[in-house]
Amino acid sequence: MNCRFIYTLLGLCLITYSGHYMTLLFFLLMLEVGVTTDVFFNHDWEEDFPVEPTESFNKFEDFVQSNFEFCKWIGLSVVFIRVWGLCVVLAVLLKAVGPYQNYESDDDIDAESRPLLKNDVHPTYVVGRSVSGSKSIA
Repeated sequence: MNCRFIYTLLGLCLITYSGHYMTLLFFLLMLEVGVTTDVFFNHDWEEDFPVEPTESFNKFEDFVQSNFEFCKWIGLSVVFIRVWGLCVVLAVLLKAVGPYQNYESDDDIDAESRPLLKNDVHPTYVVGRSVSGSKSIA
């Protein structure tokens, strides 16, 4: 009996934590954007870091400079995946706040709310003389 109460509290904590987790992800994304813009606009960004006694950063920098073509493609792939992920997130947000939030198919929306499909009568065009009618040719 007591275990159900504990599991319920753990479940509620997990649900609450997931909301905080999304907030944490948002702040980490903003931190990443801030660091990226700092590196992009500040050409002396390496001076902002403290001196590293192990020289690992210099080894990494030498590796990147010696394999620049490979690292360039890796970097472009990471940027592409991040932009694609951002597009997916924006699409989900637009669907969530859009006018058709519960939209599943075209059958769910009333025909009156689809102005492009409302008047589907196609006009008939005649090329040359019309052969129908009761006009006499004299």
